[in-house]
Amino acid sequence: MELEELKAGWGVLNERLEQNEILNKRIIKEMVTNRTQSAYERLFRFDLFGFLLTLVMCVLFPVLVMTGKLVMQPLSFALLEGAVGIGFIMQVFFLSLLIRFNMEKKKLCELAWLALTYKLWMKRNFMFGSMIGASAMVAFLFIEKARLVVNWEVRLGVVLLFVFIMGLYQIRFYLKNIRTIEKGLEELKEFEDEPS
Repeated sequence: MELEELKAGWGVLNERLEQNEILNKRIIKEMVTNRTQSAYERLFRFDLFGFLLTLVMCVLFPVLVMTGKLVMQPLSFALLEGAVGIGFIMQVFFLSLLIRFNMEKKKLCELAWLALTYKLWMKRNFMFGSMIGASAMVAFLFIEKARLVVNWEVRLGVVLLFVFIMGLYQIRFYLKNIRTIEKGLEELKEFEDEPS
């Protein structure tokens, strides 16, 4: 009689333990998913801000030049507008990648591919986009130095320092969030690989 009661009690305890284990796995999976989604949303908001900023600048520069509120030589205008236009195109591209990142509808391998593609293009953007932007600003200052006369070298130094600091901040921000997404996708893959 006692043995039967012990077996029944053990069976109940074993069932509760299995239920707790399933619940714990579900909670951990939800936490990993939320952390990954949060990193994605930070990247999306940052790129959306970059898109809006470059869009405003693409429209604002020509309007200011045409109305005479901003006086600059045609070559310096073309350089700045071209650099901003390239930045706008890149922001559209990055947003198009991020818009496809849907954790509920996409498989993990597709999400990992999107994250890797985003990371590779972001690295290219840091290398080439930063050079294009900095070169356009330096060329602008050299072309317009006759108008700036006073301390144009200081302005050049300030612009280069600003570009350098913003570049470092962007690299840290992007890489931190991309790593969080990649780590989250790896952890979620482990949940998929486990037998239910």
